[in-house]
Order: sequence, then C-alpha cells, then structure tokens
Amino acid sequence: MAWIVSMVIAVIVCGMVFAVGRITHASAKAGTPSSSRGLVIMLAAAVLFVLWAGLHTAAASIRQIEAGHVGVVYQFGSIVGQKDEGLQLIAPWQSMRVASVQVQRAHFENIECFSAETQDVFIAAAVNYSVSEKAVQTLYRTVGARWFDRLVEARVQNFFKEETVKYEAVDVAPNRERIRKAVLERLAAELAPYSVNVQDLLITSIEFSAAFKSAIEQKQIATQDALREQERVKQREAEAQQAKAVAIGKADALREEARGQADANKLLTESITPQLIQFQAVQKLSDNVQIALLPSGQGIIIDPATFLKPFTGE
Repeated sequence: MAWIVSMVIAVIVCGMVFAVGRITHASAKAGTPSSSRGLVIMLAAAVLFVLWAGLHTAAASIRQIEAGHVGVVYQFGSIVGQKDEGLQLIAPWQSMRVASVQVQRAHFENIECFSAETQDVFIAAAVNYSVSEKAVQTLYRTVGARWFDRLVEARVQNFFKEETVKYEAVDVAPNRERIRKAVLERLAAELAPYSVNVQDLLITSIEFSAAFKSAIEQKQIATQDALREQERVKQREAEAQQAKAVAIGKADALREEARGQADANKLLTESITPQLIQFQAVQKLSDNVQIALLPSGQGIIIDPATFLKPFTGE
C-alpha cells in the first residue's frame, strides 16, 4: 500500500513538473533559451520519476529474512504466500511479516490460582515453544499474527488453575512436578492442531499469601517444638530403662551371691563330722597341756598318744 501511494505521488509531482516544462517549451520559439529551459524541465521530471519509482520499488521488493525465521507475504490484507530465510523478492505492492520458527521462551509471572481450600497460590512459569515452519502461513491465516496471546497465554493460566485446585495448599509444592506434567500434556495436546510445538514447561516459583505463609511458619515451629519434646520424653524413658536395667543387674548379682553363699554353707555343713570337730578341738589345744577334762557320755575319742609328751621339768 505504501508503494502504491508513493507511486501516485510520484506520478502527480513528476507529471506536474513535466507539464510545466512542456508548456514552457511549446510556448517558446525554437532555439530560444525558454525552449531549451522547457526541455530541461521535462527531462528532469522524467529522471526524477525513474529514480523515485526505481528506488522505492527496489526497497519495497527486496527483503532479507534472518536464519530461523520465515516471511508471511500479504497482499491487500490477504496472505498470499510465505518466504524462507535469506534474500527474497516480493512484489512492491505486497508486504511481509517476519515470524520466528526457533524455540522461544515465554515467561508467565504471578499466575493467580487457588488450592482446594481456596487459598491463594501464585505460580511463575516459563514455556518453551516453536512453530512448524510449514504451518506459519496457515497459523497466521486462521488465528492471526497475535496467535500466542490468543492460544497460549489463556490456556497456561487456565490449566494451572484447574490443576492446583485439586490439592490443598500444603500439598501444592510437594506435587509441583505432577502439576507441571499435567499442564504440559494438556497444553501440548491442545496446541498441536495449530502446529505449535510445546517443547517444555517449567515452574520457576510457587508462592502463597503472606497470612498463609505466616501460618505455615507457626505450624512448623510448633511441629519442631513437639518433636523436641518427644525426643526429651524418649531420652527420659531411655534413662529410666537404663536405671531399671542397672537395678535388675544388681539384684541378680546379689541373688547369685546369696545363692553361692548358701551353696557354700551347705557344702560346709555337710562336710562337718564329729570326728572333724574333735580333731579341730585338739588342734587348738595349747602345746603344754598335760591334763584335759572331757565330759562323759559324749562319745569323744582321742588318741592318748596325743597327751604323752616327754616331761622336761619345765
């Protein structure tokens, strides 16, 4: 459209200049300066038109498309073709919109979601996507140049909301990978008919409201205190068990000692005989005893030789 407008202006301007030169040349006598001036004006108008039209046509027709991009060609508002990367030529009255077919990344910040108990959940995510090179023309024709806003953005937000509401707030973060995969699979399935390839989806952060985070922190503190108290109780129980074991060990040792003493006393009692008693009694007599009085009727038998010692006069 710009080229057509430019050409119309060129025709008007150069035509008017050419007409002035022709009138000047026609009204002057041949060979006069006025006649020559008219010829010069006419020639200048023609040269101006050629330069104007030629330069603008070249600028409008020659397009450079970078690697990883394609050009969608428009003619009077309709898509009429597609150009690959490199130096390309189009008709000067046509226009071209360059579209990338490389893998691109789109960031989504603060996607407002809800948990099963309607707690606010804020998710930040990134989507890696690309468009099939052969389908760009069709995508632009059916959806438009702003296809990303119409197809991807709304779906990403909606799918995250539908997934987080399946979990309670405290379970959203632990199920982060499950939520990511579910959203990725749904997004890829719905964009495939448009030849939009979803390469990957990443969850960069999960946040909650300030009140909920404060409540979680308080709960964690209470849980830690409870765990510490449980450890103290376990320690006291262990100490009590240890003391009990020590007491039982001492009691068992005393019982073993008493049992051993009783067995020894029993053996000692069984080993004592009247003869042994007599022998022990005699052994305890002094060496210079000459006379010993023994009670009668006791059945004491002592060898008389025990008392027969040589008299020394002492």
